[in-house]
This record gives sequence, structure tokens and C-alpha cells, in this order.
Amino acid sequence: MEAIAPWNPLEEWKHTDVNWVRVDISKEDLLRFTQRSYAKGLFQAVGFLAIVALTGGFSWWAFTNQNWVLMVIGLYFHGTVYKHFGDGIHELDHGTVFPGKALNRFFVTLYGFLYWPWNPPLYRISHLNYHHRYTLHQGSDGEETPTYVEFKWRSFYDLFLNVLHWKSMFQNLARLFTLKPTSIGWRARGYQLDTWEQFILKRASAKDRKAVYNFAVFSLIGHVAFVATCLTLHVTGLVPGLWFLPILVTLAPFYGPLFHVSLCSTHQHAACEANNPDFRESCGSARLDPLSSFLYWHMEYHIEHHMFAAIPCYNLKHFRAFVEDQMPPMKWSVPRLQWLHHVCKEKYGNWQYWRDHFGRWKSL
Repeated sequence: MEAIAPWNPLEEWKHTDVNWVRVDISKEDLLRFTQRSYAKGLFQAVGFLAIVALTGGFSWWAFTNQNWVLMVIGLYFHGTVYKHFGDGIHELDHGTVFPGKALNRFFVTLYGFLYWPWNPPLYRISHLNYHHRYTLHQGSDGEETPTYVEFKWRSFYDLFLNVLHWKSMFQNLARLFTLKPTSIGWRARGYQLDTWEQFILKRASAKDRKAVYNFAVFSLIGHVAFVATCLTLHVTGLVPGLWFLPILVTLAPFYGPLFHVSLCSTHQHAACEANNPDFRESCGSARLDPLSSFLYWHMEYHIEHHMFAAIPCYNLKHFRAFVEDQMPPMKWSVPRLQWLHHVCKEKYGNWQYWRDHFGRWKSL
């Protein structure tokens, strides 16, 4: 049986009016949870960078001491943590981390530079204008669909041992050097922009398209200069071994396992209901340990985030506690993943059925 063709938003996109269903909460109570804090924002933004610096610093120490086993272990965890830069960019793109725009703009630029395969202006166009506005409504939200979850014996390799992502690296470097916007983590399926990326750029304002292009230029010039400086200082003997620094920064998005980011993020829309106006049906939340929650920028409270995107990530836990009686129960991440595996089997039967009826709306 021939597979159903992927949805083409360039020709088939449509607007959908959605009467969203949320929890019952007063404006006064909601206002308390939407309050932003410089202290909490800095703790989150700087604290995350400190953890990245810690894993990178350990890898650097092992490298300079020629302890290759510890260096590999350090890079394994450095790559693990580095993948969560995308979660930080996501929250910063919402503009909810700091009360003022200046610090938010500074950190989203810094994060976008350090995690250059994720172009923040491009992501902002898709995420705010489509994903949040039309969450999982087929034909309107091309960023996300109900996600299919299935664990096989190969899953152990894919999640824990598949640590060198060469294909993704070459594709994104090709985009970087030809000034194409990059979108690793949420798109980036090849060198050419996919139909969703083309669609959102086509519909974007001239100002937004310029911001996307300018960030691509900034990333290219910045990283070429950074790598060239490190190599020059190493070759000239001024700072021997500095060639290793680009591995800790420029190439860091392309190594490390996927288990932790999957543990945190799979729940967002896995086996959820498409075309449903109730965020409790179209989104999913899961419990995480404190460190994982911090690295994930507290987005495990994903139902809550979609209900009221103006609530800063560091307030979501308290908001959840306040409306607990109106929310579905939260499971811990691993048991919930096991549960989702069985739900997907019962709901979709197999990957091909899911792809034809849901994955095609994500251009799969």
C-alpha cells in the first residue's frame, strides 16, 4: 500500500479558529503567576551556563592531562547537557524569562550563538505564530503533531550509544556556510529547507525574515572567527591545545546521547489528541527530578505552558500546584514513557499508520 503524501503547507495550509479550553482561574491569581523576576531569570539563565561550563571544563581538564577515558566521559555528558540549549532558546523566544527586553535579547543572542544550529528568530516565527496559536490542529500547526513512541531493542543504542551525529553536522555546516537558517532539534531534516520552513519564511514579515538572515550571518562570522582564533593561538604556540575549544562549543551540538533530552521532552505531545481545543488533551506533562527539570527549563509542565504561555518557566510548578484539582495526574517520566509506548500501540497500531494520519502533517 502506497504511503500518503506529506502535507504541503505551501499549498494546503489553512487558518483554524480555536476556542481554547483552559482551567478556571481568576485574572488576579493568574497575574501572580505571570510575574517575571530578574533574580529567578538570572539564576536559570546563568545557572544553566554554569553547568555547561562545568561539563566543558571537566572535558578540558581531562584533555590537557591526556586522560582520554575521562575526556570521553566528559564529552559524553557535555553533549548531553549542551542539547538543552534549545530549551533555553525556546523559553527566551517567548520573552518571559526577564521583566525587561534587554536581558532577554542578550541571552537569546548568546544562547543562539553557542547553539548556532538553532536559529532563534526562525524558531520564534514558527513557535509563537503557529504552534501555540494552533496547537496540534491538522492543517494549521506544522511544527508539531501527536508524537509516536515505540521502544525496541535498538532504542538502547539510539538513546545511549549513538553519540556522533555526523550527518546532522554536515547538513547544518552546509546551511551555515550558505547562510540558510538552521533549525536542529525541531526541524533541520537536510540541507534544503523543508516545506514548513519555506512556508513560515514566506508568510513572515520583512522584518522577521531580515532577523533570520542576520542571525545566520552573525553565526557564520562569529564561529569562523572563533575557530580561526583558537587555531591561530594553538599553531603559533601562544595557547597550545586551544584547538580543542571549538569541540566544546562549535561542534558540541553534534555529539552526545539523546537519552536525557528524550526523557524530558517526549511527553510534550506524545499520543495526544489532534484538533482538540483542551490543552489537557493536546499536551502532556511529566514529573522530573530537580536537576533534569532545571536543564529542561521546567518545560515538563507542558500542559501548563500551553495554557498560559505568559507564565515564566520558573513559576510553572507553583501554577500547577494551584490548579492541581483541575489537571490530569502527573506521572514520573520513565513510567509515563512506558505507558505512552503501550498507548501508541493501542491507538495507532504501528508507525506507518501514525505517519499517514498524523506524521504527514509534520511533512514526514
